[in-house]
Amino acid sequence: MNRRSAEETRRIIADAALKMFSMSGYEGTNMRMIANEAGISVGALYLYHKSKEELCFTLLKRLFNDFFEEIKNKIDGIDDPAEQVRAYVETYMALSKKHRQLILAFNKEKGFTFGVESKREFFLELRLFVGKIIKSGIEKGVFYPSDEKEATKVLISMLRGYVLSIVIDPENLFTSEACTDIFLNGLIKRRGSYGKG
Repeated sequence: MNRRSAEETRRIIADAALKMFSMSGYEGTNMRMIANEAGISVGALYLYHKSKEELCFTLLKRLFNDFFEEIKNKIDGIDDPAEQVRAYVETYMALSKKHRQLILAFNKEKGFTFGVESKREFFLELRLFVGKIIKSGIEKGVFYPSDEKEATKVLISMLRGYVLSIVIDPENLFTSEACTDIFLNGLIKRRGSYGKG
């Protein structure tokens, strides 16, 4: 008999939970469905997670970690801060689209305050990460001198708006190219602006 490691079982459970929450929503999913999808007994599932809510929070933390790691990997090796911003926005939006069903399920059923502490930690990490990119761009003379904290908040808020649109107004989503062009170039026409415009 092939015995799984505890870590492998956790990964299989998380994958099963992600699939079931995405397909059936939070309310429409129960522990039996997740156990069946994972190929384990309900009793074994409860050895790893005391409740559906605990499993859900564990899944959110895993998704946030994976999300952040993928963004860091996409930017790794890019020296130009403007191109780092482009890669960041493109990856953020692609991952949001990939997990669209899960975002819809959680936010429609549980509201935007669900998992608020995990979300705060995630967005703090993102703010620090983006802030370093913007600071580097200012120091290298790629970006004009500005308040890097405020610029970071603007970019993060634009992308939060994108995620909100996935839930509320999916017909009105903007592209990563438009987002980065407007963020990097602004709307005022001037000579020597950076990027595609």
